[in-house]
Amino acid sequence: MNKEKEQKRVLSSKKTEEGLSYSVEVRDKEGRVIQRVSAPSRSYVRAWNQLLNVQFKYSTDTSIVMTNGNPGSIGYHENNLNCNAAAGIVLYGLRVGKGFTAVDITDYALETPCGEGVGVDEFNHQITAFTLPAVVGTTCSFTIKRILINNSGATISAIREIGMYIRLELVWYALGFRDVLPGGVTVPHGGSITVTYTIPVTV
Repeated sequence: MNKEKEQKRVLSSKKTEEGLSYSVEVRDKEGRVIQRVSAPSRSYVRAWNQLLNVQFKYSTDTSIVMTNGNPGSIGYHENNLNCNAAAGIVLYGLRVGKGFTAVDITDYALETPCGEGVGVDEFNHQITAFTLPAVVGTTCSFTIKRILINNSGATISAIREIGMYIRLELVWYALGFRDVLPGGVTVPHGGSITVTYTIPVTV
């Protein structure tokens, strides 16, 4: 086999890979790490690709089920895929919850999301932050991160699900991806839980 044919065979055997992974870190009120969980995610759900399709088509409306369970007609908009929630905002951005039902492609919300506040099973949600895309070797990736602080006065236990809510057209909200952790995570009063998703593309 000549070098040209060999090179073509090597190139054709490579494929571009898109991935998603998450990490969850729990700290106590002194800032000490008391629990870490990380794993690959395979949990993009239906609305994520529906929204990408809308953006690619530029104008055609598509019916997408929102986090409230109702369908909405979504077209191309500059604010689609908006996830950069400010502190205290839970309509979009990274969320955590206590549901444990396995992920399904038709999921449209966290099963039992934790709210914003200082009541039972509530967190003070900080901003959803992003890193710039960075290239290492043949992979380009960026991260999405949010810190949630437990000021409820009690331990919040059995955190089992995490995910990303996205804002569409400034008035709609949909689920982009959701994961169920292998076991429950416990956040003490005064402590925090940090959820980080990494979105890479490898060629």
